Parts: sequence; structure tokens; C-alpha cells
Amino acid sequence: MSGLRSTRNLAALSVVILLLLSGGLAQLDNPWLSLVPSGAALIIVFITRSALIGLLVGAMCGALLVTNGAPLAAAEQLALQQFWPIFSSSWKLSAILFTLILGGFVALVEAGGGLQGLVHRLLGSGRAPHKRMQFTVFGFGLLVFFDGLANTMLIGRLLRSAADRCGVSRQKLAYLADTTGSAVACLAFISTWIAFQLSMIHEGFALVGREVSAYAYFFKSLPFNYYCWFALILALVSITREFNPGPMAKAERVARDMPLRDPETSPIHANHWGLAIVPILVLTFSIPLMTYVIGADSLLPFSLSKFAQAYGRAETYVPQILVAASVLASLVAAAALMSTAKTAKTRAQSSAGRVFLSGVREIARPTVVLIAAWMLGAAISQLGTADHLSALLEGRISAGFLPAMIFLLGAVISFSTGTSWGTMGVLMPLAIPVIFAVSGESSDAERDRYVAAAIGAVFSGAVFGDHCSPFSDTTIVASIASGVDPLDHVRTQMPFALIAALVALVLGFLPTGFGLPAWAGIGLGGACLVLLPNCFSQTR
Repeated sequence: MSGLRSTRNLAALSVVILLLLSGGLAQLDNPWLSLVPSGAALIIVFITRSALIGLLVGAMCGALLVTNGAPLAAAEQLALQQFWPIFSSSWKLSAILFTLILGGFVALVEAGGGLQGLVHRLLGSGRAPHKRMQFTVFGFGLLVFFDGLANTMLIGRLLRSAADRCGVSRQKLAYLADTTGSAVACLAFISTWIAFQLSMIHEGFALVGREVSAYAYFFKSLPFNYYCWFALILALVSITREFNPGPMAKAERVARDMPLRDPETSPIHANHWGLAIVPILVLTFSIPLMTYVIGADSLLPFSLSKFAQAYGRAETYVPQILVAASVLASLVAAAALMSTAKTAKTRAQSSAGRVFLSGVREIARPTVVLIAAWMLGAAISQLGTADHLSALLEGRISAGFLPAMIFLLGAVISFSTGTSWGTMGVLMPLAIPVIFAVSGESSDAERDRYVAAAIGAVFSGAVFGDHCSPFSDTTIVASIASGVDPLDHVRTQMPFALIAALVALVLGFLPTGFGLPAWAGIGLGGACLVLLPNCFSQTR
């Protein structure tokens, strides 16, 4: 008890010191000070083991820096510029609604018994249910390709009970959900990311006076998006070889030592797995279908290029589409739940409205953490943290090392700010002009290759931070949905992210800068990741 009191006292003292320090530093003119809010948040998170406290302290430090240390102005900044604008943003407001509705949706699916039926099938074949459960998570991650946030929220919240029963730690569930979130969304040529990605590519070429097909360069960059490919390959290696470096090994041992629970012992009776799959498929496919219907000039004839163009036109409607799709899926899940009630008594116990609200309540409190992350992000944006980092490193990049340096810069920016889109927005207009500046004597084909590599490096660096930054909304949502403390999720996932990043740097971007084909880089990196577990003896 005294230890806990000491920790709280130390945390309180740290908060006071950091706030006072921020107020004093606000009078100085130094671009490195824009990193103070992120650093303060990290310090408090690790001291208190509370993501919410750390994020709020970081947001307050940012408000003090923005207002040059004036306390009253900082309070106004915090309330009016960092908190209130969240509720005037259609994207953020829709993300909150989508998260809450999805919590109710998952509660309906669980109450219907379909997930219990699915777990029964997973456990029924005897050997290694934990591997089958992890492959199921990975498969769902590939299925929900259209949006990283939806992916992590849906998979984590939907499958965490099944993971418990199959001996898979919730930390591992959060890692797999997070990995198949941003990485898949960044690689998918039809997703909620693609319109922004294409606009950034177009803007980068516009700065050098070129009008190009952004989609063509997006496809050219796919083989060079090394971090995303290696993150997915490493996830598969982790499942097949039971490779769990760092703190994940302990989490998995604890989960594996727990006795497997038969879904038939659950208070919810197991029903046909279709009662779970049908609502999930409705949620998964209603989003791209609604987007296509809204954005397409005509529904027929259908083509992938037409589908992609429809996504671009319907970009402004995507927030509303996510909410509408979650409401539709919840209605289908409610109908499935009510169809399982055999008597008036069980129908009353299975009241869809009551079950839905219980799921919303369960996810409501963790959603506050997401709001705190946005408050910190607003301060970081106003301080121009990403711009300062770019300016400090601009002009220090030689041609051969350019892809590697772009990746490293993107990783630093995205980890410090927690935003993948913000990193793309800062780096893409910088990376493409730099390529044209340093490759003046190169042939068009060689310059195209360098441009594609630079685009892939920007995407990879952006996803790295989105994947493991304590300030990333995807990281926070993955932990919330999986029922894991955000700090525990960051700790257990970080070794995987660093391994994938190191392999991407050493066997991907560095050789690419000196002429290695992209397919060779993917082959070398993939082989390295497959063989990596042989170098570790304590990973299970």
C-alpha cells in the first residue's frame, strides 16, 4: 500500500514539474521544444501506467507551450482549441459513434451465441487451439481491409472472449489486430486511406510541376512498402513458429497455462456460428458497398478502377457510412439474437436493447482515452512538431541513403505524433521534390524507381508510428477493444514493430537505394523473418 502511495506521490510531483517546466520553456524559441508534450506524455504514462493521465498531461503541456506559458490562456486553449473541436469534426465524432455502436454490436453478437459456436468448432478438432485462434484473428484482419480503425475495433472486441477460451493472451490479440489494421489498410487499393494517399502523391508531384496518375504510382510503390509487408510476415511467423519476443513471451505463457474453457460452460448457450458470421459480413461488406453506391456515376458495368474512383468521390461521406454500416449490422445482430429466444422468459432476458446498451457502456469509458489522444494531437499539430522535425533533417540526405532516411524520418515523426496521415501529409510533399532534386542526371526509369521507393518509404514510416506509438488512435483503440491496458499493448507490441522496422531498413530501404529490386528486398527480408526464431531460445 505504501508503495502504491509513493508511486502516486511521484506521479503527482512529476505532473507538477512537467507543467511548470512547460510554462518556463514556452518563453524560449527552440523547435525542439515542440517534442515536450510527447515526451511529457511518455514519462507520465510509464510512471503512472495510465494512458489517460499521460495523454492529458501531454495535452496540458502542449497548451502551455502554445500560449507561451500563460495559465489562463492555456486553460482556454485546452478547452476551446484542443477539446471542443473534436465534436465539430465529422471524422472524429463519427469515430466516437462508430466505436460506441460497435461496442453494442459486439455485445449483440456475443449474446446470440454464434461466437460460442465458432469457438466450439475451433476447440473441437483437438490440437493447438491457440494457433487456430490466432489464424482466425489474422484472417479476420485481412477480411476487414477497408479501414484500420474499424479493423482493430471489430477484431479486438469481437474475438477477445474466444481468445480467452483458446489460451491466447489479450496482448497477442491486440498485437495481431493492430498489425492487420494499419498495415492492411495502407496496402489496400480500396480503403478509407486511399483517397488521402493519392492526394498526397498528387501534391508531391504538383510541387515539381508534374501531372501524373497518382494511382499508377501508388501501385508502383506497393513492393517498396517494406514495413507493412514485413509486419504482416512477422505476424504469420509469430503464429506458426510461436515466436514471441520480449514481454509477449510472458503474456503468452500465462495465457497458455490457464485451463482452456469449453464454450458450453459459458452462461450464453452456443448456437450456430452463422449467427455471428452473418452480422460480421454485413458490417464488413456494407461499408464498401455503400461507398460504391454513393460515389459511382452508375452502378454498372462494374470495374476495380471504377470502384476506386467511387471511393475518391465518396471520401467526405465515409464517416457517415461507417456509422450507418454499424447501425445496419447492429440491427441484423439484434434480429439474430431475438431469433434464438425460445420462450417469453428467454426473450426478456435477451432483450436486444438491453444487451446493446450494456456493450455501449462497456466501451464508453475507454473511449475517453481516445479523446485525450486527440487533444494531445491538436497541441502537437499547432506546435508544428512534424514540420520542425522535417526542417531539422532536410538537406542532410544523400541520394543512395534517401529511401532509408525518408523511412527513418517518417518513423520518428509518426511515433512522436501518433498520426500516420499527418506524417504522410508532411513527408510526401518533401520526399518527391527531393528525389527530383538529387536524381537530375538519372534516366526517367531510374527516377521513377526512386520516386516509387520514396513513396513506399513515406507509407512505411507513417505506419510504423501508427502501429506502436502510445499516442496513436489505432494503438489505443486496439488495446481498448482487446481489453488490454494501452501501456501493456505498447510494451508487448514494440519488439515486433522494431524487428519489422529494422529488417525493412537493413534489407529493404538501404539496398533499394543502391539498386536492389523490390522483389529481392521482400524475399531477403521475408527469409530473415522466417529464420529469426531459430536465433531465440526463450520465445515461447
